[in-house]
Amino acid sequence: MIVSAPGSSANLGPGFDCLAIAVALPFRLAATDRAPEGFHPAESTHPAVVAHAAAGGTGAPRWWHSPIPPGRGLGFSGAARVAGAFLARVQAGDAPDVARSRAVRVATDLEGHAENAAASAHGGFVVATGGGVVRLDLPPGVDLVVWSPPSSTSTDVSRRALPARVSLEDAVANVGAAATWVAAVATGGLGRLREACVDRIHQDVRLAARPDAAAVLDGLLGRDEVLAAWLSGSGPSVAALVDADLAPVVAAAVPADGGTVRVLEVDPAGASILD
Repeated sequence: MIVSAPGSSANLGPGFDCLAIAVALPFRLAATDRAPEGFHPAESTHPAVVAHAAAGGTGAPRWWHSPIPPGRGLGFSGAARVAGAFLARVQAGDAPDVARSRAVRVATDLEGHAENAAASAHGGFVVATGGGVVRLDLPPGVDLVVWSPPSSTSTDVSRRALPARVSLEDAVANVGAAATWVAAVATGGLGRLREACVDRIHQDVRLAARPDAAAVLDGLLGRDEVLAAWLSGSGPSVAALVDADLAPVVAAAVPADGGTVRVLEVDPAGASILD
């Protein structure tokens, strides 16, 4: 059996640890005797194998493959853990929808936050909070432009740099902006997303450590074609939501500076069985 779970771009500015979008960068996991072409051996410490065991799986998966760059804020570990847990639950006889929900719970326990896992499991745009997940479809005709530098960021180190407390004013501003994200996606009014990109909790601290990402984000927010732009997860990747017809133009204008610029579709399916 081969399963797949997409990567994700999380936080979306103000939605710290609760908002995410699934992106069409798959993590594939195989429980087969022979390695599918291009797959790598899955060691016992691999996050997918650990999640498979945590979800009650027997007979560890043996092979994996993914174009998701680790440590770049595009949900590599979340996708791997969802794939491992999803595979275990499907092998145990769960229907795919049930397996996705159980995979989120397992991956969240291992990740320490739910939004990446929720997007990888369910696809689309997700709100993950209070132990539950709300999934919405993004309006058609939008893609993500994603810039990723060659160097990585440690999520744990990045989190430790964040303030332990935030002011009431900053908290209210983030709640309002995150709510605007949800309302804009739910109603299709994506023109409201520009104002919803403002964050007062995590982005400034993280961007101060990555001036390269800060410059890319400023450049994207300066373009009229960009509906929204944010630091992806804990960084250092930067993502923007753009009309699909204009995405190649925006991508071509982003200075790669040794990194990679991709145009990625939103993954609508989440975790799925490939074979």
